[in-house]
Amino acid sequence: MTATSTADHQEMLDGLTYPTKRDEAWRYAPHDVLGQLSFGPPVESSRQLPPALDANIPALKGPRIVLVNGVVDLERSELSALPAGLRLLTFDDARREQPELLAAHFDSDVDLSTGTFSALNVAFGRNGAVVHVARGHAIDMPVQIVDIVLPDEVGNASSSGAVIYLEEGASATVAETRIGDGDFGGSNTRTTITVGDQAALDHIVLQDVASTQAHLGRIDATQGAGSVLRCHLFNLGGRYGRVDYDVCLAGEGALVELTGLYFGTGNQVLDQQVTVVHAAPNCTSRQAFRGILDEKSTGVFNGGIDVRPGADGTDAEQSNDNLLLSDRAEANTQPRLEILADQVACKHGATVGQLDGEALYYLRTRGISEADARRLLIEGFADQAIDSLDNEILRSWITERVRRHDG
Repeated sequence: MTATSTADHQEMLDGLTYPTKRDEAWRYAPHDVLGQLSFGPPVESSRQLPPALDANIPALKGPRIVLVNGVVDLERSELSALPAGLRLLTFDDARREQPELLAAHFDSDVDLSTGTFSALNVAFGRNGAVVHVARGHAIDMPVQIVDIVLPDEVGNASSSGAVIYLEEGASATVAETRIGDGDFGGSNTRTTITVGDQAALDHIVLQDVASTQAHLGRIDATQGAGSVLRCHLFNLGGRYGRVDYDVCLAGEGALVELTGLYFGTGNQVLDQQVTVVHAAPNCTSRQAFRGILDEKSTGVFNGGIDVRPGADGTDAEQSNDNLLLSDRAEANTQPRLEILADQVACKHGATVGQLDGEALYYLRTRGISEADARRLLIEGFADQAIDSLDNEILRSWITERVRRHDG
């Protein structure tokens, strides 16, 4: 890995330690792929966006910010006619109009010992999107953030960021789409989420960069009292597709639900790293991730529940179910529990299995071809994650890609 920066960040970059296989959270990562990545300041691409890639952006009506290689594409963005209570800004605009918001929610120090790629994002993620919903407002239409990787002659992995801030009693849906085209490169994204007291956010990540690229995503969330956060991850693309969640339930009675689907083919490695910290009493967390793994692909789920002293009344559940379509595919699941409070209920479970032979046989006896029977069973397994979405356009977008993976 290489990183070149201005003098402002060079001291920070000089102190970086890149992860190795000795680091448990990076044990299954393809370090040869990570070693080929380079990082630097964002540069507007000289390439035109391929029409097929442009068509891959979910056809959601409403406000959106589009970034290409970490640079805002104003032509493809929709920043006008925003509903009451919503501010949707680029980082450049936010630094002029609401500098305190970025200072409080994004430009904070990063722990270099655990956040190497977050530190690189601080150095090179000069632009991004700010979604700010005012107190008591409900935003009915989904807000979309689109991050596109389109390597050019510079060849650096793109870096971008997002800040999502809901004030007390607000509600919204935000969808982050991460797609790409090209034979190399990747993306390094960082999202910070703050859900105020009694606020509710649906947050969706659609990751489908090119099969030769790497995606490194990090999401840090903090929740206030009585807040609700529902996270939906669909981790489908990239030679290496990784998304880290770090959620802190900081206010009493907060609820977080994290659901995910990953579908690997070829030699993909799809990596889910999740930590939920129960830091206040009477909070509830649910983690439910499903993996479909074919050919030589590898799925990783590393899920943690951390119950801090004083977080009495914690209710936490975690599950990870994997469907192997090949005897060469691999599923790695690791639950982590640390409980330092009383009167808590925590449980976890994991399964790894293959397609049900009896179900396949039953469908074949009903005149369904083997290929169609296999597809029906795979889609039935995936639908339990896809159906967690309320938006029909997003459900169709994901279903189409699941079918494409199944070939």
